[in-house]
Amino acid sequence: MDVAPGVGGPSVAPPREAVLQIDPLPDSSGLGAIGEISMNTRTVWRQALRQLVERGTDVHHVDLSRVRFVDVAGVTDLAVTAQRLPEGQRIVLHRPPAQLPRILELFWPGLAVIEVAA
Repeated sequence: MDVAPGVGGPSVAPPREAVLQIDPLPDSSGLGAIGEISMNTRTVWRQALRQLVERGTDVHHVDLSRVRFVDVAGVTDLAVTAQRLPEGQRIVLHRPPAQLPRILELFWPGLAVIEVAA
C-alpha cells in the first residue's frame, strides 16, 4: 500500500531551490562559486565559464571550495570549455567537491588543461 508523504510514512522535505553565486576572485584572474552546479543552475555556470575564458589569461582560476555539489552536466561544461581553450591556457580548480575530479578522470582521462589544486 502506498503511503502519502508525511501521513504514516517517512517525512519528505520539500525540494529546495538550487542556487549558484559566482564572484570574481580578488587576487587572481578567476572566479569563485558558491552553492551547487546542477541542471537548475547550468545557465549561470555556462555564462561564468564563457566570461572566464574571454579574459584571455594563461591561467584561469576557479575556486570551488564553497560548492557542495556538481552534477555530470556541470563537469561536462567545464571539460568542454577547457578543450576549447587556446594553446597555452589552462584552468586551475581550487578545492573542488570530491566527485568533480573523479568524473573528470572517468570521462576525460588525461585532460591536461584542467589542473586540480587541493
